[in-house]
This record gives sequence, structure tokens and C-alpha cells, in this order.
Amino acid sequence: MIKGIYTSASGMLPRMLKQEVFANNMANVNTTGYKSDDVFMQVLDNAKGQGLTGEPWETPMVDGIYTDYEQGAIERTDNNKDLAIEGSGFFAVETDNGILYTRGGNFTVSPQGILTDNNGNAVLSDSGPIPAVGNDIVIGTSIAKLKVVDFDKPYKLAKTDGGYFTPSDQTAVPKAATNSQIRQGYLEKSNVNVIEVMVDMLASFRAYEAGQKAIQSQDETLEKAVTEVGRI
Repeated sequence: MIKGIYTSASGMLPRMLKQEVFANNMANVNTTGYKSDDVFMQVLDNAKGQGLTGEPWETPMVDGIYTDYEQGAIERTDNNKDLAIEGSGFFAVETDNGILYTRGGNFTVSPQGILTDNNGNAVLSDSGPIPAVGNDIVIGTSIAKLKVVDFDKPYKLAKTDGGYFTPSDQTAVPKAATNSQIRQGYLEKSNVNVIEVMVDMLASFRAYEAGQKAIQSQDETLEKAVTEVGRI
């Protein structure tokens, strides 16, 4: 009976993680360039087939969180400081934590006259920060060449605060993006599919609810068994 309670609980824990991930996706549905996350779930029978041993509640059911890098819709804004990458690649920005990478191209011009992202970090060219001409920028001029980089696929990147990406392997060297083009006056929207996320959240909640009911039922049965033993 105790084993059954633990087994039910072990199935509920990854559902809690999935709900957190789905909620974060929903919170970022309007975040420019946001890439949605999901959770890899491990089937218990498959896990044991791979040689994993131990009781069911001791077998990890979450393989990890993965990011979907599918491109979001490209939306016209007519703001020439808005840039979208069509294809693969990332903008490089200089932060207090070093150079980080982003798909968010909602840029602006700082009081110092350089192009910055929405967190105030300098957007980089091949030679450093990008100067603006007045309060304007023109892509493709000789003043500065926008730095757009890419990494080997499948991507091994980690998300950081501020909507940035950084290589999970710090020895990974970014390369110039070759399979992309910059569209000025456009932004890439989040790739979160609201309907799919809502359906997934509901399904995950139902599974969590079923596990909760199973625990309650087993707990009541266990309590009854203890009471009967006490009478004997």
C-alpha cells in the first residue's frame, strides 16, 4: 500500500513541473523572440528496459526540459529599430555577464547613441557596439555590420535571465549565421501556441488530479487496514 502511494506521488511530481513550464510559456506569449519549453517525460517500462533498476518511485520520470527553437511568426511594425531574424541565428549583445544571445529584436537607441536591446544592453557588430545616425539605424551600411551568429545543431543552449541564451558548453564557439536574413521593421513573435499550451495544461492537470485521488483512496484504505489490525 505504501508502495502504491509513493508510485502515485512519483507520477504527480513531473506533472507539477510541466504545469510550471506551461505557465511560463503562457506568461511569455507576447515576449518578442521567445522560444517555448516543454518537459521530456520518461516511460517507466522504457526506463527499466534501459537497465535502470530500483523501485518505481526511485526511477526518474523527467529526462529534462527542452526548448523548441521553431521560428515564431514575423510581424511587421514599420519601426526601423525593430529587427527580425528570418531563419537560424541569434543577435549578440554585451551584458554584465559577458556576451549573450537573443532572438528578440525590439531594439532602441541609448542616450549614448548606440543600439541597445530592451534590457539596455549593447547590440553588437563584428567590431563592437553599433552607433546610430541620430536616432536612426540603417541595416547594411558601412558604419557597422550587425553580428548575427549561430551554433551547431541540435542547439545546446541554456536560457538565462532577460530572455537570453548562452552555450551550455562554454567552449562552444559561435559562427556567423549563413542561413538567415535580417528584416528591418519587423519583429519575430513568440512561438508559443496558446491553444496547444492550454490543452496540454488541462491534460496535465487531469493527470495530476487522478494521482491525487489515487493517493487519497489508498490512504483511506491504509487507515482502514490499520484500524482493523488495531481491533485484532
